[in-house]
Amino acid sequence: MNDTDITKDILPERYIIEGAKPDIQKAIQVLNNEGVVILRGVLPDDSVNQVVMRAEEFLSQPSVAGVWGYFRADYQKKVLLPTLLGSPVYDLIANEHIINLVESYMGAECILAETNLKADQGLNYIYFPLHSDFAVGWRKSIGEKSPITESLMQKPLGVGAAIYLHDTSEGAFTYCIGTHKLGAPYGQRLAEYPDNMKKEIIARKVRLDGKKGDIIIFDDRGFHGPDHPSKKDRTVILVDYFRTDILGYNQVTPLPIWSCDIGGLSEKQLRILGASGATFTIPFDNYKWSKISKTNSFRIIKFLIDNAFYAKHLKMKLKARLLK
Repeated sequence: MNDTDITKDILPERYIIEGAKPDIQKAIQVLNNEGVVILRGVLPDDSVNQVVMRAEEFLSQPSVAGVWGYFRADYQKKVLLPTLLGSPVYDLIANEHIINLVESYMGAECILAETNLKADQGLNYIYFPLHSDFAVGWRKSIGEKSPITESLMQKPLGVGAAIYLHDTSEGAFTYCIGTHKLGAPYGQRLAEYPDNMKKEIIARKVRLDGKKGDIIIFDDRGFHGPDHPSKKDRTVILVDYFRTDILGYNQVTPLPIWSCDIGGLSEKQLRILGASGATFTIPFDNYKWSKISKTNSFRIIKFLIDNAFYAKHLKMKLKARLLK
């Protein structure tokens, strides 16, 4: 790893690139050296504001029985699929400046493999620990042969992005600088590493404070995660772009795209979004946000929904009998 001066609370200016059209070569240089870069001003303010407004509406109620809203698979957070928010979100998750940067950095075409909007609660304990998204032996599903070898771990395999939907400090995204060059020798979970290496990695953690509309671009091989424990709530869109020459034109789960939004997307955006014949690993009805269906709470919810209109049914049935 680089002998880089790191201060957790003060973000060096070299990590931030400003402007509507970011300097791609400069961003690539920072990514190569550090593993992470913040782009400020590249995402259109109007689109960010529209996404925030629509997200607030969705996050006000759960998605149930035809009501549009959030998903919940645990107590700690609410989740949305960003594409359900409509056309403004594509200026964020399929922004062509970002796509050009990601593909230039990886040296290959990519696909938007996964994206979620998360409203994390500040609960003052760690519930999403530091991790790497790739390691030797990584595979998309159980039973699949891993495409990831030690030599391939020397290449950028995926690029992640975190889009701040409000000014964010406590609870912000964190990255362990330079760890994208380690190759994740003991796997994806930092908790499984030898104590001395674990301490060295944690010592390189930087909290990436940012403004509303900032997008953090990072190499998925490096160790990263939210600033936990935190007492502040955080709302962020997370995106993962995977290179297709190694990992295939494949998404974790299909993305729902409104038919009325398709005409406004470019050929490059459609390719990135998987609309050119992408395969997927997990059917949407078995994706991680459906876990509530396996709980006892869901049985109660289902009973209440199934009987929500029962009184109206009895009234109509009684009326029909009286008319005979």
